[in-house]
Amino acid sequence: MKQAYSVLMSVYQKENPEYLRAAVESVLGQTVPPEEVVLVCDGPLTEALDGVIAEYEEQFPENSEEIMNLRESGLQGNGLSENDQQGDTCQKGKIQGKNPQESQRQENNNQKVIFRVVRLPENGGLGKALNEGLKYCSCEWIARMDTDDLSTPDRCEKQLKFLEEHPEVDALSGTIAEFQGDALDGKTAETAVISYKTVPETQKEIAAYIKQRNPINHPCVMFRKSRVESAGGYQPCPYFEDYDLWVRMYKNHAMFANLPDTLLYMRINGMHQRRGGIRYAKCVIDFRMKMYRDRVITFGEFLPMTVVRVLVSLMPNSLRRFLYEKRLRKQQ
Repeated sequence: MKQAYSVLMSVYQKENPEYLRAAVESVLGQTVPPEEVVLVCDGPLTEALDGVIAEYEEQFPENSEEIMNLRESGLQGNGLSENDQQGDTCQKGKIQGKNPQESQRQENNNQKVIFRVVRLPENGGLGKALNEGLKYCSCEWIARMDTDDLSTPDRCEKQLKFLEEHPEVDALSGTIAEFQGDALDGKTAETAVISYKTVPETQKEIAAYIKQRNPINHPCVMFRKSRVESAGGYQPCPYFEDYDLWVRMYKNHAMFANLPDTLLYMRINGMHQRRGGIRYAKCVIDFRMKMYRDRVITFGEFLPMTVVRVLVSLMPNSLRRFLYEKRLRKQQ
């Protein structure tokens, strides 16, 4: 299994420091460890969050001389070597961020891992943070990871194996197990799973599904950096930054796939409240209108699903939660 990969994460001040630590540990504990972890701090953080990050900066101190060599070599511009563009390897150097951290690779599961922190001066939202983080990912393959979720130990191994067997695929996700509570490891999270979020597996199924719903589970996706960048990266689209990216990649003839395997435990505490309200309903309409204007969907495809999604977003939280858990998800 020759592909190396980066992990891209973003954290902001309202997140739980223990969840962050557990998320990072689930990444570092992969059966096929990452080449690097890029953590974007989306604005100032709390002292507790900074403390967790400091632990990893101490564990994985950076080699500033290697950074300078990379900058002088001119590799900083696109972040990819010729081999990286083929999807097989990462740069052997590092990339300097706006606020460079001093670290060097240390052994992790018999492989050296870079832990790179990119600090943004103010909170700009997930899409902006991920766009910035993309610049510092030196591998062609990038695994997304949220800082309150837990990857299964063999998540990335399964994805890399599939991608090696299906070189035409540009983005690959899988099933997500949704749980509630404060679990800090996969075994505990498994006991708290209430539903599973599945997505269609083949390009043909995804091409039909994308017109109605998000076809890729963003928290566990692994994608080609070059294909994401050629589609324009993450763009301002509140609540739908990832869905919008998949639509643009789809228009650019990218190939998608999903695994039936559970790849990630997703913490959904309060998720249903976040997917409701007038502001969310307006964002639904705006995004669906964008899909219509871009001729991804017809008016006949636009209207029914838009009405349904707006009505769901305006439901009481308890009713919306029931609908998601009992009708839109597979049950435990």
